[in-house]
Amino acid sequence: MNVGSIPFGRGIPYRLQLALSYGLFGLLFGGLLALDWQRIDARMDFIARGRGAALFSLIELARDWNASHQGVYVPITDATQPNPYLEHPDRDLTATNGMKLTLVNPAFMTRQISELAQRSEGIKLHITSLKPIRPANRAEPWEVEALQAFEHGSKEVLRLVEEGGAPVFRYMAPLHVKPACLHCHGAQGYEVGDVRGGISVMMPAESMLAVRDEQRWRAVLLHGAAFLLAGGLVHLLLLSDRRRLQAIERLTRAQDEVIAERTRELALTNASLAREVEERRSAQERLQQSELRHRAVFEHAAEGMFVTDHDARILQVNPAFTAITGYAPEEVVGQNPRLLASGRHDAAFYEAMWGALLRVGHWEGEIWNRRKDGGVYPEWLSIKRLGDEQDGYVAIFSDITRRKEAEAAMLHLAHHDTLTGLANRALFNARAHEALALARRHGNRFALLMVDLDLFKAVNDRLGHLAGDALLVEAGRRLLGCVRATDTVARLGGDEFALILQEVHVLDEAEQVAARVCDSLAQPFLLKEGDAKVSASVGIALYPDHASALEELQKHADDALYRAKRSGRDRHCVHVPPADGLAD
Repeated sequence: MNVGSIPFGRGIPYRLQLALSYGLFGLLFGGLLALDWQRIDARMDFIARGRGAALFSLIELARDWNASHQGVYVPITDATQPNPYLEHPDRDLTATNGMKLTLVNPAFMTRQISELAQRSEGIKLHITSLKPIRPANRAEPWEVEALQAFEHGSKEVLRLVEEGGAPVFRYMAPLHVKPACLHCHGAQGYEVGDVRGGISVMMPAESMLAVRDEQRWRAVLLHGAAFLLAGGLVHLLLLSDRRRLQAIERLTRAQDEVIAERTRELALTNASLAREVEERRSAQERLQQSELRHRAVFEHAAEGMFVTDHDARILQVNPAFTAITGYAPEEVVGQNPRLLASGRHDAAFYEAMWGALLRVGHWEGEIWNRRKDGGVYPEWLSIKRLGDEQDGYVAIFSDITRRKEAEAAMLHLAHHDTLTGLANRALFNARAHEALALARRHGNRFALLMVDLDLFKAVNDRLGHLAGDALLVEAGRRLLGCVRATDTVARLGGDEFALILQEVHVLDEAEQVAARVCDSLAQPFLLKEGDAKVSASVGIALYPDHASALEELQKHADDALYRAKRSGRDRHCVHVPPADGLAD
C-alpha cells in the first residue's frame, strides 16, 4: 500500500489539503491586501483633495477681498503692467507724488499669485471660464469637462494625471458670481450665484505617490508575513496528522504480518492435532494477538485514552493521558473523570453528554478540562460505550490548544486594526448593530462619538510617518482609557476614530466622555522622533434622541464632528436636530 496516497481528513489527500489551505489563505490575505491598498489610495486622494481645496479657498478669499474693494491700485512696474482686458474709466491713475498706478481686479491678481506659486512651490494655478475675457484664460479640454460638471452641480473635481512626464494632482473648483463680481461681469449677463468659471490647481504628486508606494509595500510585507505564518501553522498541523496516521498504518501492517506468520507456524506445528483442539488453540492465539495490537495502539497513541467501569471509575490510562493532563496512573485509577473538570461547563452540559451515551452509546465534542498544575485547556473528546451499560466506557481525547489559538489569531486579524489593535471598521459596524439591537430590546440609549485628530498631518510632515503611526497607537490607548470595558473604541482609518457608549442614560454622560477624550488627546505625545501635540474634534449623536436608524445616527455624529472642526477644533459638538431651527 502506498503511504503517500493515504487520504487524510474526510477523504481529501494530504497534498490537496495543503493546496486548499494555502489557496484559502492566499484569497483571504490577498483580499485584505486589496482592501488596504484601496484605503491607502483613498487617503492619498483625500490629502490631495484637501490641499487643493485649501489653496482654492485661499485664492477665493483673496479674490473676494479684492472684489469687495472693486479692485485695488498698485504701482506700475515691469512685472505689473496695466491689464489690457480690464475696461474701466479709471484703470490707470497718477498719485499725488507722481507715482503711476493701475487698477488690479480679482482675475489679474489671481494670475500674479499663480506666477508666484509656480516659482516658489511648483504649484500652477489657472483661472478659466467657458466665456473668458482674456484669451489666455481659455479652458483646456480637462478644464472644459470640469466646468461643464460644475454647471450640473458638481462641487469639485480631482484627478491624477501625467504632466510633462511627471505625475501631478489636478484639482478644480467653481467660482460663483457674487454681488461684488457684477461690477466687472454684470455686462456679460451673469447673475449672483451663477458659475462664472473656475480655478484649476496643479500640484506635484511625486512625494505623495512615494509615500503611497511605501505604505503599499508595507502592507504587502505585513499580509505576506501573516499568510506565511498562518499557512505554516496549518502545514505543521497537517504534517503532524499525516505522520501519526502513517505510523499507525505501519504498525498495523507489521502486526498483521506477525499474526499471519505466527498463524502459519501454529498450523504446521499442530497439524497432527484434532480439528477441534486446533480450532480452539488458533482462536486463542488470534485473541491474544488482537489484545497485543490493541495494547500497542493504547500505549503508543498520540491521543490520551482512559477506560472506565460502568460507574465511571477510571480503570486504566495510557502514557499520552499522563503527558497531556500531568496525572500519573496511580493518581487517577479508581477516581471519577470529574477530577479533570475545569468548572467552565454547567450541569446541563454534562447531563446532555450522559444522555447521549445512554441513548446511542457515543458522544463526541469540544470540552475544557484542567491539568494537574491547574492550567485549563481545550480538548476534543470522544467517548464510546463498551458493549452494554455494564461494560464501561473508553474515552479518547487530544489537546486542541494550538488549533484554538490559530483560530483566535485569524479572527483577531479579521476584526482589528493592524496598527493600533483597536476594532476595525467591520467590527465597529457589527458592534454598532449589536448596540442598536440591545437598545431597541431594552429601551435604552446609546451614544455614537466620531473622533478626528486635529493637525495630525503636521506631525507626519514634521516627524515622519513612523512617528505618526506611534502617535496613532498612543491615541488609541488614551481613548481606551476614557471609556468603560463594555464600550467600543474603533479606528476607521487614517486619524479617524469612533466610540460606541453602551447604556447612556442622559446626554451629559456622553459629553463627559467627549470632554475626557479632548483633554487626554490634547496632552503632549512624547515620541521617539520628538515631542508632538495634537487635539481632537468630537461629534456626538444619541440614540434614539437624534436618530432611530444607524446610518442616520452616524451621519449626525459626522456632521457634529465637522461643526466642531469649523468652530475651532479641540472641542466636542452635539448633533442639533433641525426642529430646533439649527443644523450641524
